[in-house]
Amino acid sequence: MSRLAWVTGDQQIATANADGSEANLLTGNFLQGHASWTQLAPPRQSWSWPTWSPNGRWVAAFAVETGDERVGPVRVVSMKADATEEELWFETGVAAPIYLQWRPDGQALALLTQGDGELALGAIERAALGRLRPVETGVPLFFEWTPSGSRLFCHASERGAAAGRLILRDVFGGAPDTLLAHPPGSFCAPVFVGQEAIWGTPEDGGTLVVAGDAERGTWRPLVNRKGLLALVAAPAGVPMVAVSSATGGEGSPYDGIDVIDLRDGSLRSLTRLSCLAFFWSPTADWLLAAQVSSADNCLRWWRIALDGSPDVELGTFWPSREVIFMLHFFDQYTSSHPIISADGRYIVFAGYPAGGGHADLSQPPRVYLRDMHHLGSPPIEVDSGAFAVFSR
Repeated sequence: MSRLAWVTGDQQIATANADGSEANLLTGNFLQGHASWTQLAPPRQSWSWPTWSPNGRWVAAFAVETGDERVGPVRVVSMKADATEEELWFETGVAAPIYLQWRPDGQALALLTQGDGELALGAIERAALGRLRPVETGVPLFFEWTPSGSRLFCHASERGAAAGRLILRDVFGGAPDTLLAHPPGSFCAPVFVGQEAIWGTPEDGGTLVVAGDAERGTWRPLVNRKGLLALVAAPAGVPMVAVSSATGGEGSPYDGIDVIDLRDGSLRSLTRLSCLAFFWSPTADWLLAAQVSSADNCLRWWRIALDGSPDVELGTFWPSREVIFMLHFFDQYTSSHPIISADGRYIVFAGYPAGGGHADLSQPPRVYLRDMHHLGSPPIEVDSGAFAVFSR
């Protein structure tokens, strides 16, 4: 059963059941209470970007010590969901925290930080806490653990470079790097469906989406598209990948969503909805899409079914700054930060209610749940907060 973790209005980490019940605070110095925390003393650490371990027992996040008009080092910390144990994985004083991703076995973390004008990717093993293994640098920089967890599949480039690189790196072992022979096309994060990798490479003025064994360099063509591509793998080894293209490049909307069946390479159009981001339901029978509503100056959620039934509008909201960031890089976040509960019943988001043509920014953003079983009901208000994520 999914659990929920979020960053509270006081930048602490709280958890609850998927429906928001039985809320519990993992960090800070507070009296316990559901949806509202009574502060006993000012917290000394600000927390960000929680992510659940694959087994749902740990929450990893960034912690920054604050106070006395100073900002201390950035720490990578994991906490048991029952608040009985805490681990300090790494500490750095120079880089801004961006993103965390657990290795599939939960025994290592990939860490993305920003400093000196570039992104840096490193990895830490639970067996060697405090020791960061450098992996790759670049701008931009996207990655995914291989299903075995033995390597990181990285898509990196240097600022202003004509072409980037696709590389498989053995993070903690001694195996040589595998540099793919073809440069990356116009896409962001590589994905895995089962044991098969999906990535993009240039072809005929567009990007050819391919599937195959990246280590051996064997692959098969799937579809060629123009513009910036987004690839999102179906969950639990279901042999499908959702693909869309932003023909205007970065910052422009994605034009519809198609699904590629990896068993035969066939392509099916799901919707022509213009969207900002899209996510598979863990049940693999529908997708969630976020669309910019220019008329209302907000975002609108849609449910896109695989059975061909009409798209269903799920409501509007103004996103928090953190949610805007996550949606901009959604294809990197989909495998590590689920915003749909494991049973597909709830979606979670943080921001401000839509209405009256503007958001009330004088108040902190709040965390909301949308119950997919009761679409006619208003969203469930969980707590003040800027970002929330489900366990898998």
